[in-house]
Amino acid sequence: MTGEVKHTVSAFDDELNELRANILELGWRTSLAMADAIRALEQRDTDLAGQVVIADRDIDTLAARIEAAAVNVIALRAPMADDLRVLVSAIKIAALLERTADYARNIARRVSSVTAKYPKKLRKLIGAMNDAAKEMLVDVVRAYAEGDVELADEVCARDDIVDDLHDELTQALIEFMIEKPGQISQAAHLLFISKHLERIGDQATNIAEMVTYTVTGAQPKVRDPEADRLAA
Repeated sequence: MTGEVKHTVSAFDDELNELRANILELGWRTSLAMADAIRALEQRDTDLAGQVVIADRDIDTLAARIEAAAVNVIALRAPMADDLRVLVSAIKIAALLERTADYARNIARRVSSVTAKYPKKLRKLIGAMNDAAKEMLVDVVRAYAEGDVELADEVCARDDIVDDLHDELTQALIEFMIEKPGQISQAAHLLFISKHLERIGDQATNIAEMVTYTVTGAQPKVRDPEADRLAA
């Protein structure tokens, strides 16, 4: 991240750099899980979907390792001000990325239930939602890597696009269920997938706010964890 300060204890710098590198790896793995989950859905590839589910275990392990490392550094170094913000943010960002990967895993788990080829309009909307949410995720990881508050703000602004697409897709799926009552079960799975994509956009926004907090100290907005839990 930009604005890094060299410490008199070089081991402290090494610990912070390793923490950042692990978060970037976690962000990359999460982005890959999301891309693979949607590709599995589009291609009805249950093998790829299974790989996403299995890979989530490694993501969980990495997130836990990041949290443990950050807590250990806080305990050993008793950091102040900027350094403390970096470490607190690392813990929260790791948790947010892990939750994002859970949504990708949940999408992958529904692939086997979406067996028929659904209409072009629905495919187009799901693709648009995926593209928008995936770009938010990729960009927010870059914002973290570069300490780019402006990019983080742009990511937050783009959440409205994902929300609007979710609303549009929800309406289209309701109409589809009315027209094709025999495919209500499949459409219901697509509704959940749409909600998972919408939540991925929310998580990218939360990460963006943590990036801003890391760089500027501005407190992130308080969001409703219960609403997030119910979307699982």
